[in-house]
Amino acid sequence: MRSIEITRSGDQSIADQLGGMRHWLGDAGIRATELRAVRILRGRVTFSATFEQTADADRFLKAFGDVD
Repeated sequence: MRSIEITRSGDQSIADQLGGMRHWLGDAGIRATELRAVRILRGRVTFSATFEQTADADRFLKAFGDVD
């Protein structure tokens, strides 16, 4: 099991960002055991996600980790 956090720009609503992530996860066939917003600070939102498979967490980070 692997838990990760990513921080993204707050230019979209949290609901829209979570929806986009959930949509991507569904298309990729990946199941997150948890995905939620955990912190809003200075116009940025930090999301926490937990995956059973490390490879799934790595794919998620590759898709969303470097986006501002």
